[in-house]
Amino acid sequence: YTNWAATIRITKGIENFKTYIDEIVDFIFMRTNRINKVVHNCNDEIGLVIQELHKKVDEIDKLRKEDMQVLGEVILVMDKISQGIYRCRVKSNSKNFMINALRKSVNTMLDNTSDNMYSLKNTLEYYAKDNYTEKIDINPKIKEDMHLVMESINSLGEVLRKNGQRDLENGQILETNATNMTQSVSNVAYRANKQASSLQETAVAVEKITKITRDNTQNAITMAQLGNIVKDSVSKGQNLATKTAQAMDNINTQVSNINEAISIIDQIAFQTNILSLNAAVEAATAGEAGKGFAVVAQEVRNLANRSSDAAKQIQDLVINATTTANEGKSISDEMMQGYVELNGHIAQTITIIENVSSASKEQMRGIEQINSTISTLEKVTQSNASEADNVSHIANQTMDIAKKLVEDARGKKF
Repeated sequence: YTNWAATIRITKGIENFKTYIDEIVDFIFMRTNRINKVVHNCNDEIGLVIQELHKKVDEIDKLRKEDMQVLGEVILVMDKISQGIYRCRVKSNSKNFMINALRKSVNTMLDNTSDNMYSLKNTLEYYAKDNYTEKIDINPKIKEDMHLVMESINSLGEVLRKNGQRDLENGQILETNATNMTQSVSNVAYRANKQASSLQETAVAVEKITKITRDNTQNAITMAQLGNIVKDSVSKGQNLATKTAQAMDNINTQVSNINEAISIIDQIAFQTNILSLNAAVEAATAGEAGKGFAVVAQEVRNLANRSSDAAKQIQDLVINATTTANEGKSISDEMMQGYVELNGHIAQTITIIENVSSASKEQMRGIEQINSTISTLEKVTQSNASEADNVSHIANQTMDIAKKLVEDARGKKF
C-alpha cells in the first residue's frame, strides 16, 4: 500500500509540474497574460522544484508587467504620433534589453522628428508672416521623405521669394499702367459724353428734317392723287367734248335734212300756189258755177302762202341753228384740242409729281436710314460712354488693387 501511494503522489506531482511548465511556456510566448500557479502540498523533491518555479514565475511576471507597461506607453505614443503630437515620450523602463532598446529608439525617433517638425513649423511660420528669407538647415542624416519635405519647403521659400519680388515689380508696373489707363479712360469718357451730346442734337435735327420730308412726301403723294383725279376729269371732259362735237355733227346732219324737207315744203307750197291760181282762173272761167271753187282756190292759195312763209321762217331758224351748231362744233373742237393739250400737261405734271414723290420716298428712306444709323450711333455712343464710366471705375479699382499689391509686396521680406 505504501509503494502504491508513493507512486500516485509522484505521478500527480509530475503532472502538476508538467502543467506548470505548460503555463509558464504559454505565458512566455504570450499565449496567455497570466500564470496559474500549481498547488502542490507535498514537501518532496517535486514540491521543492515547484516552489522554486513559483519564485521564477514571480520574477517573470514582474518583468512581463514592466515590458507590458513600456509596450503600452509605446502604443499610446504611437497613437499620439498618428495624431500629429510629437511632445510625448516613453517614460517607463524595463530590464528587458530589447524592450529598453525599443523605448530608446522610439524616444530618439521622437526627438529627431520633433526637431525636424520644429524646423518645418518655424520656417512655415516665417513664410506665413511674409518673411521668405529663412530656410531649413537640413541635417545630412535625414533621408527619404523627410528630406524631400524639407527640400520642398526650401524650394517653396525660394519660389515665394521670387514670386514676392515679381509681385512687387508687377504691382509697380500695374500701378503705373493703372494710372495711365485711368487718365486715358477719363479722356475717353469725356469725349464719349461730348460725342453723345452732339449726336443727340444731331438726332433731334434729323428728326425734324425727317418730319418735314415725310410731310413733303405725303403732300407729293396727295398732289399725285389729285393730278390723277384732274386727269380723269379732263379725260371725262374730253370725252364729253367729243360727244358734244358728235352731237353737233348729228345736229348739222339733221339740219341738212330739215333744209331738204323745207325745200320740198317750199316747192309744194309753190306748186300749190300755182295750182290755186290755175283753179281761180278756171273758176273765173266757169262763171257763176265756179264761185264756190274760187273761194276754195283762194283758201288753198292762202294756205300755200302761209306754208311758204312758215317754211321761210323755219329755214331762217334752221340757218341760225346751223350757224350756232357750227359755232358750237368749232368751240367743241377747240375745247377738245384744249383738253388734249391740258391732258398732256397734266400727264407731264403727274409724271413730274410721281418723280418727285418717288425721289421724296427715296429721300425719306435715306433720311430714315440716316436717322436709324444716328440712333444706333447714339445708343452705341451712350453705351460706350457708360462702358467708359465702367472701365474708369474698373481702372480706379485696378489702381487701388495695384497700390495694395505694391504695399503688400513691400511688406514682404525677400
